[in-house]
Amino acid sequence: MPRQSKTHSNHALLVRHRGYELKENGIYPVSDEVEYYDPFSKMETGVLKEILGKDYVEVDFDVHTLFLNLNAKDPEQIYRFVQNYGLLYNPVYIEENLQKELTHQFNLKQLRYRIGIFSNFYSQDEALFLLASTKRGNYLKEFLDEIARLRIVVELYQAIKEQDISNLSENARFMLFYEYNLSHPTLQPFKDLLQHPKLKKKLASILSQIETLHTNKKNFSRQQFELLLKDIDECFSSIIDLKLEETFIEMCIVYLEAIMETGLKGVSPKISFDINGSIDHTWIFSSLLAAIYFRIQQDFVAGKHYKHCKNPNCHHIFIAKAKNNNYCSPQCQTRAKTARERARKKAKAIHLYEQGRSIEEIARELKIEPERVRSWINKYEADR
Repeated sequence: MPRQSKTHSNHALLVRHRGYELKENGIYPVSDEVEYYDPFSKMETGVLKEILGKDYVEVDFDVHTLFLNLNAKDPEQIYRFVQNYGLLYNPVYIEENLQKELTHQFNLKQLRYRIGIFSNFYSQDEALFLLASTKRGNYLKEFLDEIARLRIVVELYQAIKEQDISNLSENARFMLFYEYNLSHPTLQPFKDLLQHPKLKKKLASILSQIETLHTNKKNFSRQQFELLLKDIDECFSSIIDLKLEETFIEMCIVYLEAIMETGLKGVSPKISFDINGSIDHTWIFSSLLAAIYFRIQQDFVAGKHYKHCKNPNCHHIFIAKAKNNNYCSPQCQTRAKTARERARKKAKAIHLYEQGRSIEEIARELKIEPERVRSWINKYEADR
């Protein structure tokens, strides 16, 4: 495996294979050859168009914000991302069966963060792991899980920053309740909620259901899961009605810190000296995922505003350059304005139709084609 050269000491470098293939369950390297690239270099528009395909709009993405906005249900899009930026984790992986055999002895879940391509020293056990390892790709489910987790990270950050939990998604709410069941040692805020007379019965029921889910996922039906989500939603509404948002924000802080701490385990500082005594400082990443967490952490420290685009037909999460910027791109702002104008005209057309006006009269007054008015009226009549 190549080593970082002095000529690149000012950059944070990662490696990618020179070729990948998309199979049914994941993306796998087809070449043992790897190359360096800088994950923080400016992203070219052509790369964005290539990766996002039909989802492309003119958004100022970097690698971490692009990853947040990947469609995890589109394997081809994930594949195009990997072709440009490599796998989420280090190409060297511990063979899956070996992981299962040694789980009782080592925290292998974290091993991918600790064994990086730039590591110079390994313990005797880790050296044996490397000898017994095999190169494998990343499962598509891993991408799905990591994208979902990072989206929750951004939601929690915004809730804490704005002191507002009302916009937390169903997924984020569920994970906050589910995390309590994992016996986190510092989730005291949740314990406080369990003592509240108007919450403890419902909350205890929710935690009992989560315990069942956690210990017996295979037999937990879809209907049971939907009922659990409904109970969580009702409990969440009660927390807001009882003005206990501050306690819930404390839970957001605990969970966010725990996720970020894990995500940043693969980040290490590096200091370099040259023959003239000059000193250079950079960062080393054991994986692309660690670099993504690092960039998000930098955004949080800088107080940047992550937002969801207000265009209802857009799913993008973006960093707003101004606090009142609610659209990821001028393109989406124009589309949202057009959609609002269309909705206004449609409502006006229905109102005029109810007053007995003909389709031609409505079209002339609203200055639109009669065919569009006719389609609105037909749908209105069909829905009545």
